[in-house]
Amino acid sequence: MKSLLYYECHVTIEPVFDRRLDNCKRLCAVWGFNVADLLMQKRAEDSEERSKHDTFATSRGVDYDELQARMITLVMILQEHGFKVWRYKIEDTIVDSKIKDELNLLEAK
Repeated sequence: MKSLLYYECHVTIEPVFDRRLDNCKRLCAVWGFNVADLLMQKRAEDSEERSKHDTFATSRGVDYDELQARMITLVMILQEHGFKVWRYKIEDTIVDSKIKDELNLLEAK
């Protein structure tokens, strides 16, 4: 099944840091996923700190079956390496102004 724009997949795991985060990033990259750098900063003067609530990886694709297969493999691999997977989801993107501002809401560049 093909998307008109693209599917986006998210795999959410327990929060990981340091060497475990590096290992997670390596495993995710093999399957075409990127681990998000979620940095929190409450006030302008605060220094950024990595989110302690979760870690998640994302990937995109236009073919649902191919993306789903990569997601299933990644979840299984992460679990085999001792990571706790909390959630996975695949979303179908139907509007993305980065690709086309079809509503003409953004300033022309």
